[in-house]
Amino acid sequence: MTAIILAALMASAQPLPPIKVEAVPGKGFAATVATIDADQYDPVVDRIKILAEQRCGARKVRFGRYFFDNQIDVERGVTVIKDFRQAFSCFDPATDPYKPVPADWKPSAAETTGATRFAQRFVDNLDAGNTVLLAKMMDPALETNPTEMKRFSDEAKMYQTGPGEFTLRLDGWMTNPPDAIYPGAYAYFAVLSSHPGIAGTCGGILLYRLRDGEYQISQYDVRYISQRLIDEEGFSDEELNRLCKR
Repeated sequence: MTAIILAALMASAQPLPPIKVEAVPGKGFAATVATIDADQYDPVVDRIKILAEQRCGARKVRFGRYFFDNQIDVERGVTVIKDFRQAFSCFDPATDPYKPVPADWKPSAAETTGATRFAQRFVDNLDAGNTVLLAKMMDPALETNPTEMKRFSDEAKMYQTGPGEFTLRLDGWMTNPPDAIYPGAYAYFAVLSSHPGIAGTCGGILLYRLRDGEYQISQYDVRYISQRLIDEEGFSDEELNRLCKR
């Protein structure tokens, strides 16, 4: 499975895999890692943060799109990450056009309703395969396109064996999270599935509030667990839960 996320950046006894940092003309930098084992994700991300700070020096780091493939290692019962790529750039806070919301900011009932409707429209289009609309709903900094969104839609549906629907659970709002790409208000929704063939889901979507009533998807990170892992591979609840960890 694939994930695409704007950094809300999220340690292992074995040595960390090599991390390659290269300049990307006109955009900043990219940190890439070929393979991240099940217990290496957090320490790899922490190391990338250090490397990024070293590159930016006196300026601040703005993490952008990160992208990777999830692969389930059935024998070990863990999720392995392949082809990880984290974009970042450097900026001066004094000239940054993105401003934080007040520390005591709270969403109104109308704001929460609007955010939920936007997020539900996103997962409805994901299920329907409306890739052009999906790409338009993403933050432009994610650099997504309809072809890429088709891959996400196909992956969301690959274990489905019958009709169902995606639903959302609002897990909360965040204000000015330190690791987000921009300061501001964000809502996090868990994505649930009633489709036969899908035993459960991991992860969700992070929605960024541009201004009152306007939103973008700044993180899509959902993994779909096949019912086959239970019926044919005999996975226990503990083993299924382990697949959601990294």
